[in-house]
Amino acid sequence: MYIKHLTVKNYRNFGDPPFEIELKPFALILGENNVGKTNLLNALGLIFSQEIMIFRRRILEINDINYKSVEAFKEKVKNIETSTDKVEFPVVSVEVTLTDMDDNQEAVVGDWFVDRKLTEAKITYQFAPVANFDKVAWIEKQRDIIKKKQESGDGEPFLIDFPIGDYRYSIFGGDDPSNECSMYFLKMLKMEFLDALRDAQKELIASGEYRLLYRILIQKDKEKYADIKTLLKKLDDVVNKNPNLKSIKDDVEKLLDKVSLQSEDTDNSIGFNFSSPEAHEMLKKISMIYGANPNSVDRNGLGRNNLLYISLILSHLSARDVGGDNTFFRLIAIEEPEAHLHPHLQDHLAKNIESIQKGSGKAMQLLLTTHSTHIAAKMSLKNSVILFNNNDKRPASHYILSGIDERAEKNTVHYLSKYIDATKSRMFFARKIILVEGITEQLLIPLFFRKNSDKTLEKVGCNIINVNGVAFSHFLKIIRSGFFIKGLVLTDSDTGKKTEERAADLKQEFDKEGLIRVEISEESTFEKDLIEANMSGKGKEILLSALNKTKPQRGPEFEKEIGENDLGVESFFSEIENYKSEFAFNLASQLKDKKNLEEFEIPKYIEKGFQFME
Repeated sequence: MYIKHLTVKNYRNFGDPPFEIELKPFALILGENNVGKTNLLNALGLIFSQEIMIFRRRILEINDINYKSVEAFKEKVKNIETSTDKVEFPVVSVEVTLTDMDDNQEAVVGDWFVDRKLTEAKITYQFAPVANFDKVAWIEKQRDIIKKKQESGDGEPFLIDFPIGDYRYSIFGGDDPSNECSMYFLKMLKMEFLDALRDAQKELIASGEYRLLYRILIQKDKEKYADIKTLLKKLDDVVNKNPNLKSIKDDVEKLLDKVSLQSEDTDNSIGFNFSSPEAHEMLKKISMIYGANPNSVDRNGLGRNNLLYISLILSHLSARDVGGDNTFFRLIAIEEPEAHLHPHLQDHLAKNIESIQKGSGKAMQLLLTTHSTHIAAKMSLKNSVILFNNNDKRPASHYILSGIDERAEKNTVHYLSKYIDATKSRMFFARKIILVEGITEQLLIPLFFRKNSDKTLEKVGCNIINVNGVAFSHFLKIIRSGFFIKGLVLTDSDTGKKTEERAADLKQEFDKEGLIRVEISEESTFEKDLIEANMSGKGKEILLSALNKTKPQRGPEFEKEIGENDLGVESFFSEIENYKSEFAFNLASQLKDKKNLEEFEIPKYIEKGFQFME
């Protein structure tokens, strides 16, 4: 079983119209900061979380209700021209659709099916005014106060209090709000949420009833700890017979006789207790150690403990033994699994974590959120979904391969899966994107953009991707499917080569008004356009300076040969043709000087591309 569809309305940054997202048994949720990834997981927790504090969290505070919806509601209340029956009180709702149940899971959700074939069930959390709340009387009272305030002429505006005290939550199944979900059955569908601020060290020591390790240990059959209980009892006997401890005991008892009274019910005898044989007390003494040279978790690094924490969750809470602890489905949500992990560990975790979910069958659904390009690059693209704010500034979602037919365009899927590395996966955290052919453009285009707009690419949420050749079409299919606001391709014309039709064909297939622009160099290559635009003056001086650093011997000789003449495009290009990346690096170093950048000319086709990206 898994959550197929999630709808969230008026909860935190998710407003009205509602936010909707399709989910999969395993899903990686990408997105920039403050777009709603944590709120999405918390919304699911309103239905599924079994933490003791969640019952309090289900009773929402005013800050949990979408701000814009609350403000719009208050404006309608203030506007006396709006009839009371037209004023809608904001209702928070979180609705999940469950599918792909096995027989045991069908028995749990049996009262919540919404289709005749009994393949989909629905659960809804709702936070709304109580049934007997007189909405009309409340609105009229507010308006009456406003009217009196205006008549008094004191000029102070009346601030409407939201009637949060008259709201209650309910959780119901199917499409019928009166069909309240029994907590007996709801507890069989559990959620574990590892938030970004998790304290792994604390959770790995079972010293309290709400610590992760303790909750895992105590859920097992307590009779299986009988051998430990027996040994503890023997240890207690040894402790009380120890001569040193017995001497201390006798001394304390003598002093107690002098300072304390005795009665029929109590005396001054004392003893030593190593540990209570009761399972719930005994298990609190257990902590974990980790490694070939094992350290206590309070001596481990944060990254090491974080991995241990995640592994503990996935291995023991993945419900492999379905129904064994009266649990028939577990939703596990991990926020930022990359926390405290260096890149190699992030790669290793990303390669393996998806297979853990697959091994659980229908018993577990796993959701991850991340800002890590390493995690994003290693996960399956078909399971990766991006959360972003659309043009209306509302949260929306987009699966990376949405709009790409995985069968018909399997070469594209294969290429993207192979070549989207930790650098190129940065594109999923931006909304505008520039695609270039090689390292030269990758180094220089950001500098040209800064000169053209006086802003950095990062400032405008734009990412530059080096496709390492001319494999633009695979990336453009992602852009064309609708996630990005704008995509710009800067490509060589390849004039005089066998591939000179390539750029024109690319433009014809993908150039789309307002979404994708393909700009083609006037000369055959990007470098030649750079030379042509800076053949004389300060631009010539900058190019020659970069050449001198690239070729310390030949550079000065070439500069002397040129003398006062303009640079020749072909002759200068022949000097750098086999040193493009090194030359680009040295030219970029020259252009980091603000004055040099101001006087260096940008090729016309690149300027056109920048105009499109504004």
